[in-house]
Amino acid sequence: MRVAITGCAGFIGSHAVDYFLAKGCFVVGIDSLTYAGNLDNIQMASQNKNFKFVKMDICETDDITQMCKSLNVQWIINFAAETHVDNSIACDSKFIHSNIVGVSSLLKTCRELSVPLFHISTDEVYGPALGNTSFNEGDTLNPLNPYSATKAAAEHLIKAFHNTYKTNYIIVRPSNNFGPRQHKEKFLPTIIKNLQNNEKIPVYGDGTNIRDWLYVKDNVEIMYNILVRSKLNETYNITSKKEMTNLEMIKNVTKIMQVDMNESVKFVKDRPGHDFRYSVSDEKIRKLGVVEKNDFYENLKATVISFGGNK
Repeated sequence: MRVAITGCAGFIGSHAVDYFLAKGCFVVGIDSLTYAGNLDNIQMASQNKNFKFVKMDICETDDITQMCKSLNVQWIINFAAETHVDNSIACDSKFIHSNIVGVSSLLKTCRELSVPLFHISTDEVYGPALGNTSFNEGDTLNPLNPYSATKAAAEHLIKAFHNTYKTNYIIVRPSNNFGPRQHKEKFLPTIIKNLQNNEKIPVYGDGTNIRDWLYVKDNVEIMYNILVRSKLNETYNITSKKEMTNLEMIKNVTKIMQVDMNESVKFVKDRPGHDFRYSVSDEKIRKLGVVEKNDFYENLKATVISFGGNK
């Protein structure tokens, strides 16, 4: 299989490159190398004869189309995105450029070449889950911050292209990822960095907001299995069903790093429109025969070690 992976030098995209190469695929890695892209993330991939890196913005439609055509790409797998909610609240323009205009550009390439799009969305497109409920793939999208709104808009574009031009797709909505290579602005790297520097961890509100934590290597393996097993024009949630509050995550990390949690936290003003809980059902991928491994604590320890934390 010959695939183009956009956002290949980012956190999840680089792990996808490694996994698809390990499965024997030819991978064209595309990345514009914004602040979140790091060539070190694809250092190992670059030594593989089945990997070709191209520095390119996904909004450059003609260049993307020509490249995919010349390399006989069979799937475009889109990880390229602006993802940090705080940044989207401060300024949404880059999010609109990458997450909406960029997807529109890729869809035009897919339409011209009759190539399907495997698009990585997010569980945040549903908005907050109430009580003990979890969202299914058919539930209404209700994004409540600028980041998730741009991701939902991209999904609407994809389905509109399918309806109008018969452009094929698969959409996945993974929950909150963690693992090696994650950008330092994200919550878990922030926890580890502050503990390493003997600084207090800033925690929004009272720290009871709930996220589902999905190990990045498990996530990309699930994505690969969805791609090879699913029929076209389907949407899937991806979840570990490992929900915990932000304080519970901090407690796990402080235990691994052998520091006192009570001396390591400072509560800060909550961000605007902070969704309380995200939760999605994994019933559909289980029916497809895809099951997440979910050895959370060991994966968390490996992540802490990857950032130079205590063994």
